Amino acid sequence: MSRGELADVVNTTLDATYSGRDIAAHYVDFRWIGKLERGEHRWPSEARRAALRQALGVATDADLDLYSPRRSDGGLLVDGPVEARPGSWDETIHLLREEWHLLVQNDRAFGPEYALTGVSRQLATIEALMHEVPQTLRPAAVRLAAQYAESAAWLNQSLNDHHAGQRWAQQALSWAQQIADPAMTAWAVYRSSQQRLAAGQFTQAAEQAEVALHYDQKLPGPMRAALRVQHAHALAGTGEHRAAMRVLDDAHHWAADRRPGKPEGEHGSYCTSGYIEVYRGACLRLAQRPTEAIVVLDEALPMIPSRHRQDFASALLTKAAAHVAASQPDLAATTAHRALHIARRAGSRRVLVGLDQLGAAIRGYQQLAHVRAFLDELKEAP
Repeated sequence: MSRGELADVVNTTLDATYSGRDIAAHYVDFRWIGKLERGEHRWPSEARRAALRQALGVATDADLDLYSPRRSDGGLLVDGPVEARPGSWDETIHLLREEWHLLVQNDRAFGPEYALTGVSRQLATIEALMHEVPQTLRPAAVRLAAQYAESAAWLNQSLNDHHAGQRWAQQALSWAQQIADPAMTAWAVYRSSQQRLAAGQFTQAAEQAEVALHYDQKLPGPMRAALRVQHAHALAGTGEHRAAMRVLDDAHHWAADRRPGKPEGEHGSYCTSGYIEVYRGACLRLAQRPTEAIVVLDEALPMIPSRHRQDFASALLTKAAAHVAASQPDLAATTAHRALHIARRAGSRRVLVGLDQLGAAIRGYQQLAHVRAFLDELKEAP
């Protein structure tokens, strides 16, 4: 069963077991199942444990690899997750996990260079912690390390440090595989696929995206959407344009904004309908259909949340490149000029490098006022 299917079975079992009682507070969803798999919920309520035992056909909580961190004399329907004791290992892991969410927000608000400072510091802490943490909590600590390492891979990629990005993506994959974590394994491979695509290695990028999709049924919806976007982009690079469009159509079923209750900052939470359509525009440009790409991008850009500045600047760069392909250097310059200001504020060196390359492509049109203005701005220090 997928996480969502297991959650449905657990909820159905709860309804049947407590017929006539209001059990809604104990319903679970695929995210809760994911937390259970990762060890974030170690002792659910008796009601939930009983439903899990029945759903999975086991006799005891030990068969589910669940144990109580401390005794509880609560009744049958007492809420189960035990709060971490101050100073405990549980609290340390919980705080580091919460800090990861804050660092994701820091990347959006203050840029990747600022966020990378915090991520690097916490990685050093977690690597030391993994040698000290009790064996029962080691999987949770290793997963946390993989999560931070994957963030380091992305932040270095944003800063255009490809070597460091690749090194951290491989480290994230190694840690995820140590504990056989499907979500982090898929996400680390996804990040490697992105790096391959950025290097123009489209075939290898497509192959890695397909490897990540092997874990598809075990992933939350937004991650499934993001993996499909990556696969489609790589396919378009190899010339499989129709297949790419079909994959993007499928991605919309899992878009983050079409699934209620998405946690901001979780993996793939940025993969909204607008984000998917930006990549449809990118795929159309690769298919040498720039005019169609521009139309799609014009419709998609307003759907990118304003706080996602790096995504917005990247989408503008894609649109500017489509204008170049459509022999519209003045519109390319106008669009790129807008992207330049946003990319500088967002601290995205990756986008800034792309804008430099676009400037080189339109340098022969300096007689046009918009082109000249963009090139002059490009020369100025940020």
